[in-house]
Amino acid sequence: MLRKIPRKRSLIFVLFGFILSFFLAIGTQYPQPVIAQGKATPVSEGKAIDPERSLILGMHIENIYNLSLKDKNFSAEGWFWLEWPEAVQQLIVKNKIPLLELVEMVNQVEVWDSQIQLENGPELKPNGNRLQIYRFSAKFYDYSQTLKRFPFQQLELPIIIETRPTVFSLASEDIRLNPALESKGVKGQYAGLNGYQTGDVSVKKLIYTYNTNFGQNNSIKGEEFSRVEYNIDYYTQFWSAFYQYVMPWLAVMAMLLLAPNLEGKFTEMRLAIPSTALLTLVFLQLGTNADLPKLSYVSFIDQLYIFGYIASIILFALFVWGTNAYENAIESQRESVMRKINNIDTIYQFIIIGGSVFIAVASFGFR
Repeated sequence: MLRKIPRKRSLIFVLFGFILSFFLAIGTQYPQPVIAQGKATPVSEGKAIDPERSLILGMHIENIYNLSLKDKNFSAEGWFWLEWPEAVQQLIVKNKIPLLELVEMVNQVEVWDSQIQLENGPELKPNGNRLQIYRFSAKFYDYSQTLKRFPFQQLELPIIIETRPTVFSLASEDIRLNPALESKGVKGQYAGLNGYQTGDVSVKKLIYTYNTNFGQNNSIKGEEFSRVEYNIDYYTQFWSAFYQYVMPWLAVMAMLLLAPNLEGKFTEMRLAIPSTALLTLVFLQLGTNADLPKLSYVSFIDQLYIFGYIASIILFALFVWGTNAYENAIESQRESVMRKINNIDTIYQFIIIGGSVFIAVASFGFR
């Protein structure tokens, strides 16, 4: 007895349903829990800083290396220098503040493997200010890293310097950091990274409010300190990232697109292609994510792979349906059944191409 062949319209609805569910899944993100933390407030450019209550800060980052996306850190070497007036010098002497403790590198990690050294003693300048140069070699945490567009992401590698002594807080002596030269001269000769194009340098003056008073007083308000944040921008080299991460995915998707062109008589080969493509995609994604941290969102490359999984499963289902429909049809109906199978295969191919284009547009146009 001939089984009833599902109508083409029903199969098209099922196909669209799978694709739509995919886009709804990647578009829905679970809200992240709000964690109590300090607050960094930008300092208005028009607001003047009292030169008698400030530390002039300069920075030159000579070398950046050992970038780890998985651990969200990088290493850097270079110099920074501080210049301060006599009023600040009196505070330093009065409170016996060591020169290595005037400021701290806030996002520095693994202090045991880092070095911050004085370059000679403080130099007395003709204007009466004192100048101290520091040499540093340290590892820093990249708190702003986002990989939503990976592998075509933009990185902002920060080095943050903040006044350290409690007496320098805004509630006490209100000592401010004032960056010299802004972004000019910050980027050194060896600040490039393999696989990335070096962008601009940005400098931000901030007031950071901690969510604790460190036991210094009975005030509910946290301590406030002046800080300066240096950011060097890096952009992925497009073709390098494309060949390394996207091209393997494209090769597998090309197999899925061409598979429906096989004659229906090659049943075993048709059924083997989707399952082989699915396993290949799984291993490719595992290899891609090996160097990435666990993310709370779906990255661009993950969207491609998830879409590839759905395309493989749908193609396998279409091949199973087509094989059964053709084998169970009587001889006089087989030609019309084959035309119906070919039409649905063509619709599948157009939807896969359109879906891939939509992912690219959605990822880079709406974020």
